[in-house]
Amino acid sequence: MQQSLFEHLGFDLPDCELARPDVECSDDLEVGKAAEHLVCADLIMSGYRAFLSDQGLPYDILVDIDGALLRVQVKSTRKPKNHDPRTRATPGYFFHLRRAGKGGRRRYPENAFDLYALVALDRQAIAYLPAADCSNQTIALRVPGERYLQNGSMNREFQEASFRHALSRLGFEQ
Repeated sequence: MQQSLFEHLGFDLPDCELARPDVECSDDLEVGKAAEHLVCADLIMSGYRAFLSDQGLPYDILVDIDGALLRVQVKSTRKPKNHDPRTRATPGYFFHLRRAGKGGRRRYPENAFDLYALVALDRQAIAYLPAADCSNQTIALRVPGERYLQNGSMNREFQEASFRHALSRLGFEQ
């Protein structure tokens, strides 16, 4: 069983006799909510005003930048994958951008959000990319610390995709 965030941070919580009630939610829904909260916390801790949106909207988080509201769509993955071991020697984090819902049944409306926040939950790493810079249906990000060929097609990295950089790409001066 995985550690909770509190256990990971070294907090010693008292044992509780109340068991968590059974919840009728899929694991994927819970993972998505965890990623949304992680992104919101990252933005708030970085000095921005960020808010979780209501369910049913095409974006997950709103960020107030000097009165302008940026809509952020959060995509998450639990760990790196190697989608085609015959052609790709090194795994990466893969994010499907154009579809929503269980099994990708729904498509997002055009211009529904301004930014993607791509979350690697195993590392709690977040890449912020303007939606206009993401024309492909799928984006792959390199695993930090892994060695890749110099001419490999996986050229996006978490370190290069900060929120400040995304704001700059959108024309906001920081």
